Amino acid sequence: MITANINDIETKYLNFCDGFSKIERKEVENAFDYSGYRENKDFMEHFKKLDLKSCPFCNNNYIYFYTKGDGKVNTLATLEHYYPKAKHPHLSLSFFNLIPSCSTCNSKFKGRKKHEGKIVHPYYDDFDTNATFSVNVKSLGGITSDIELEVNLTTSDDKCKASIDRFQLDTIYKKHNDIAKEIWNKAQVYNEDRIQELYDSFYKDLGYSKEEVKNFVFCNYLHTKDIHKRNHSKLTKDILEQLEII
Repeated sequence: MITANINDIETKYLNFCDGFSKIERKEVENAFDYSGYRENKDFMEHFKKLDLKSCPFCNNNYIYFYTKGDGKVNTLATLEHYYPKAKHPHLSLSFFNLIPSCSTCNSKFKGRKKHEGKIVHPYYDDFDTNATFSVNVKSLGGITSDIELEVNLTTSDDKCKASIDRFQLDTIYKKHNDIAKEIWNKAQVYNEDRIQELYDSFYKDLGYSKEEVKNFVFCNYLHTKDIHKRNHSKLTKDILEQLEII
Protein backbone atom coordinates (compact mmCIF):
# COMPACT_ATOMS: atom_id res chain seq x y z
CA MET A 1 0.00 0.00 0.00
CA ILE A 2 1.28 3.47 -0.93
CA THR A 3 0.34 6.38 1.32
CA ALA A 4 0.90 9.80 -0.23
CA ASN A 5 -0.99 12.85 -1.47
CA ILE A 6 -2.33 12.96 -5.01
CA ASN A 7 0.62 14.89 -6.46
CA ASP A 8 3.16 12.51 -4.94
CA ILE A 9 1.25 9.50 -6.25
CA GLU A 10 1.16 10.99 -9.74
CA THR A 11 4.92 11.58 -9.63
CA LYS A 12 5.67 8.09 -8.32
CA TYR A 13 3.50 6.51 -11.00
CA LEU A 14 5.01 8.52 -13.87
CA ASN A 15 8.54 7.79 -12.65
CA PHE A 16 7.72 4.10 -12.33
CA CYS A 17 6.35 3.92 -15.89
CA ASP A 18 9.07 6.06 -17.42
CA GLY A 19 10.53 4.22 -20.40
CA PHE A 20 7.79 1.59 -20.54
CA SER A 21 6.29 0.63 -23.89
CA LYS A 22 2.53 0.99 -24.54
CA ILE A 23 2.09 -2.74 -23.95
CA GLU A 24 3.99 -2.59 -20.67
CA ARG A 25 1.97 0.44 -19.54
CA LYS A 26 -1.24 -1.42 -20.36
CA GLU A 27 -0.12 -4.37 -18.24
CA VAL A 28 0.51 -2.01 -15.34
CA GLU A 29 -2.92 -0.42 -15.80
CA ASN A 30 -4.56 -3.85 -15.79
CA ALA A 31 -3.03 -4.51 -12.38
CA PHE A 32 -5.17 -1.68 -11.03
CA ASP A 33 -8.46 -3.10 -12.36
CA TYR A 34 -10.85 -2.79 -9.42
CA SER A 35 -13.84 -4.70 -10.79
CA GLY A 36 -13.05 -7.90 -8.87
CA TYR A 37 -12.42 -6.06 -5.63
CA ARG A 38 -16.10 -5.17 -5.18
CA GLU A 39 -16.59 -8.80 -4.13
CA ASN A 40 -13.75 -8.60 -1.61
CA LYS A 41 -15.15 -8.45 1.94
CA ASP A 42 -12.28 -6.42 3.41
CA PHE A 43 -12.35 -3.96 0.51
CA MET A 44 -16.07 -3.25 0.93
CA GLU A 45 -15.86 -3.29 4.74
CA HIS A 46 -13.71 -0.16 4.50
CA PHE A 47 -16.55 1.78 2.90
CA LYS A 48 -19.12 0.40 5.35
CA LYS A 49 -17.07 1.89 8.19
CA LEU A 50 -17.56 5.36 6.70
CA ASP A 51 -21.16 5.12 7.99
CA LEU A 52 -22.58 6.87 4.93
CA LYS A 53 -26.28 6.25 4.39
CA SER A 54 -27.07 9.14 2.07
CA CYS A 55 -25.14 10.12 -1.05
CA PRO A 56 -22.37 12.57 -0.04
CA PHE A 57 -22.71 14.42 -3.35
CA CYS A 58 -26.46 15.13 -3.32
CA ASN A 59 -27.89 14.06 0.08
CA ASN A 60 -30.94 13.10 -1.98
CA ASN A 61 -30.63 9.29 -2.39
CA TYR A 62 -29.77 6.46 0.01
CA ILE A 63 -26.60 4.37 -0.35
CA TYR A 64 -26.84 1.71 2.36
CA PHE A 65 -24.04 -0.76 3.03
CA TYR A 66 -25.15 -4.01 4.62
CA THR A 67 -23.83 -7.48 5.44
CA LYS A 68 -25.48 -10.42 3.67
CA GLY A 69 -26.12 -13.85 5.16
CA ASP A 70 -22.84 -15.17 3.78
CA GLY A 71 -20.93 -12.43 5.59
CA LYS A 72 -20.14 -10.42 2.47
CA VAL A 73 -20.75 -6.69 2.42
CA ASN A 74 -23.20 -5.47 -0.21
CA THR A 75 -24.38 -1.97 -1.02
CA LEU A 76 -26.92 0.15 -2.84
CA ALA A 77 -24.11 2.57 -3.64
CA THR A 78 -21.90 2.84 -6.67
CA LEU A 79 -18.25 3.78 -6.27
CA GLU A 80 -17.51 7.11 -7.90
CA HIS A 81 -13.94 7.67 -9.09
CA TYR A 82 -13.16 11.27 -8.14
CA TYR A 83 -10.37 11.19 -10.71
CA PRO A 84 -11.62 9.08 -13.66
CA LYS A 85 -9.99 5.67 -13.90
CA ALA A 86 -9.59 5.96 -17.68
CA LYS A 87 -7.18 8.86 -17.22
CA HIS A 88 -5.80 7.87 -13.82
CA PRO A 89 -5.73 4.03 -13.78
CA HIS A 90 -3.21 4.00 -10.94
CA LEU A 91 -5.86 5.59 -8.69
CA SER A 92 -8.52 2.98 -9.46
CA LEU A 93 -7.97 1.18 -6.15
CA SER A 94 -7.12 4.23 -4.07
CA PHE A 95 -9.58 4.57 -1.20
CA PHE A 96 -9.44 8.35 -1.32
CA ASN A 97 -10.39 8.23 -5.01
CA LEU A 98 -13.37 5.89 -4.51
CA ILE A 99 -16.42 7.62 -3.09
CA PRO A 100 -19.68 5.78 -2.36
CA SER A 101 -22.43 7.63 -4.19
CA CYS A 102 -25.90 7.12 -5.62
CA SER A 103 -26.29 5.81 -9.15
CA THR A 104 -27.81 9.13 -10.25
CA CYS A 105 -24.73 11.15 -9.31
CA ASN A 106 -22.32 8.49 -10.52
CA SER A 107 -24.01 7.64 -13.82
CA LYS A 108 -26.47 10.30 -14.96
CA PHE A 109 -24.06 13.18 -14.36
CA LYS A 110 -20.92 11.34 -15.41
CA GLY A 111 -18.59 12.35 -18.22
CA ARG A 112 -18.41 16.09 -17.59
CA LYS A 113 -14.71 16.65 -18.17
CA LYS A 114 -14.83 20.32 -17.18
CA HIS A 115 -15.47 19.21 -13.58
CA GLU A 116 -12.58 16.72 -13.32
CA GLY A 117 -10.87 17.25 -9.97
CA LYS A 118 -12.80 20.49 -9.41
CA ILE A 119 -15.89 19.35 -7.54
CA VAL A 120 -16.09 18.96 -3.76
CA HIS A 121 -14.28 15.89 -2.45
CA PRO A 122 -16.52 14.57 0.37
CA TYR A 123 -13.56 13.25 2.38
CA TYR A 124 -11.55 16.47 2.35
CA ASP A 125 -13.73 19.43 1.39
CA ASP A 126 -16.56 21.02 3.37
CA PHE A 127 -19.69 21.52 1.28
CA ASP A 128 -21.86 22.02 4.34
CA THR A 129 -19.99 25.08 5.58
CA ASN A 130 -19.42 26.62 2.16
CA ALA A 131 -22.87 26.17 0.59
CA THR A 132 -26.22 27.04 2.12
CA PHE A 133 -29.86 26.24 1.44
CA SER A 134 -32.42 28.92 2.17
CA VAL A 135 -36.08 29.48 1.47
CA ASN A 136 -37.59 32.57 -0.04
CA VAL A 137 -41.13 32.85 1.29
CA LYS A 138 -43.44 34.61 -1.13
CA SER A 139 -46.52 34.71 1.08
CA LEU A 140 -46.66 35.00 4.84
CA GLY A 141 -49.39 34.37 7.33
CA GLY A 142 -48.32 31.58 9.65
CA ILE A 143 -49.20 27.95 9.10
CA THR A 144 -50.93 27.34 5.81
CA SER A 145 -50.93 24.80 3.01
CA ASP A 146 -51.06 27.71 0.56
CA ILE A 147 -47.70 29.18 1.52
CA GLU A 148 -45.47 29.82 -1.48
CA LEU A 149 -41.74 29.42 -1.11
CA GLU A 150 -38.69 28.71 -3.22
CA VAL A 151 -35.61 26.71 -2.23
CA ASN A 152 -32.29 28.34 -3.07
CA LEU A 153 -28.76 26.94 -2.85
CA THR A 154 -25.97 29.51 -2.79
CA THR A 155 -22.19 29.51 -2.43
CA SER A 156 -19.13 31.61 -3.19
CA ASP A 157 -16.80 28.59 -3.15
CA ASP A 158 -15.56 27.42 -6.57
CA LYS A 159 -15.62 23.70 -5.73
CA CYS A 160 -19.13 23.96 -4.34
CA LYS A 161 -20.22 25.82 -7.48
CA ALA A 162 -18.75 23.02 -9.61
CA SER A 163 -20.57 20.39 -7.55
CA ILE A 164 -23.88 22.25 -7.77
CA ASP A 165 -23.43 22.53 -11.53
CA ARG A 166 -22.34 18.94 -12.13
CA PHE A 167 -25.01 17.30 -9.99
CA GLN A 168 -27.69 19.93 -10.80
CA LEU A 169 -28.34 20.34 -7.09
CA ASP A 170 -30.06 23.71 -7.36
CA THR A 171 -32.51 22.36 -9.93
CA ILE A 172 -33.16 19.16 -7.98
CA TYR A 173 -33.82 20.90 -4.67
CA LYS A 174 -36.18 23.44 -6.19
CA LYS A 175 -38.39 20.39 -6.82
CA HIS A 176 -38.44 19.75 -3.06
CA ASN A 177 -40.62 22.73 -2.20
CA ASP A 178 -43.05 20.36 -0.49
CA ILE A 179 -40.34 19.21 1.92
CA ALA A 180 -39.26 22.79 2.57
CA LYS A 181 -42.88 23.81 3.17
CA GLU A 182 -43.31 21.03 5.73
CA ILE A 183 -40.14 22.11 7.56
CA TRP A 184 -41.30 25.74 7.51
CA ASN A 185 -44.76 24.95 8.88
CA LYS A 186 -43.40 22.66 11.60
CA ALA A 187 -41.04 25.44 12.66
CA GLN A 188 -44.02 27.78 13.14
CA VAL A 189 -45.51 25.32 15.67
CA TYR A 190 -42.37 23.88 17.23
CA ASN A 191 -40.45 27.04 18.01
CA GLU A 192 -37.74 27.16 20.65
CA ASP A 193 -40.22 27.60 23.52
CA ARG A 194 -42.37 24.67 22.42
CA ILE A 195 -39.35 22.41 21.98
CA GLN A 196 -38.12 23.38 25.45
CA GLU A 197 -41.56 22.54 26.84
CA LEU A 198 -41.50 19.10 25.18
CA TYR A 199 -38.02 18.46 26.50
CA ASP A 200 -38.79 19.51 30.09
CA SER A 201 -42.16 17.77 30.36
CA PHE A 202 -41.36 14.45 28.73
CA TYR A 203 -38.08 13.70 26.96
CA LYS A 204 -35.70 14.93 29.66
CA ASP A 205 -36.82 12.23 32.10
CA LEU A 206 -36.34 9.60 29.39
CA GLY A 207 -32.70 10.55 29.04
CA TYR A 208 -32.89 12.30 25.67
CA SER A 209 -30.99 15.48 24.88
CA LYS A 210 -32.64 18.63 23.60
CA GLU A 211 -30.81 18.13 20.29
CA GLU A 212 -32.40 14.69 19.97
CA VAL A 213 -35.84 16.18 20.61
CA LYS A 214 -35.30 18.54 17.67
CA ASN A 215 -34.29 15.56 15.54
CA PHE A 216 -37.55 13.82 16.50
CA VAL A 217 -39.70 16.87 15.78
CA PHE A 218 -38.21 17.63 12.38
CA CYS A 219 -37.66 13.96 11.44
CA ASN A 220 -34.03 14.39 10.52
CA TYR A 221 -30.48 14.76 11.79
CA LEU A 222 -29.62 18.39 12.42
CA HIS A 223 -25.92 18.25 13.27
CA THR A 224 -23.20 18.65 10.64
CA LYS A 225 -21.49 15.40 11.62
CA ASP A 226 -24.71 13.45 10.94
CA ILE A 227 -25.71 14.98 7.60
CA HIS A 228 -24.98 11.88 5.52
CA LYS A 229 -27.00 9.56 7.73
CA ARG A 230 -30.34 10.61 6.21
CA ASN A 231 -31.59 12.23 3.01
CA HIS A 232 -32.30 15.98 3.00
CA SER A 233 -30.69 16.52 6.39
CA LYS A 234 -28.67 19.50 5.13
CA LEU A 235 -31.77 21.08 3.62
CA THR A 236 -33.58 20.63 6.94
CA LYS A 237 -30.65 21.93 8.99
CA ASP A 238 -30.10 25.01 6.84
CA ILE A 239 -33.76 26.04 6.84
CA LEU A 240 -33.95 25.67 10.63
CA GLU A 241 -30.78 27.73 10.99
CA GLN A 242 -32.37 30.40 8.79
CA LEU A 243 -35.38 30.37 11.14
CA GLU A 244 -33.06 30.36 14.19
CA ILE A 245 -34.54 27.11 15.52
CA ILE A 246 -31.05 25.62 15.79
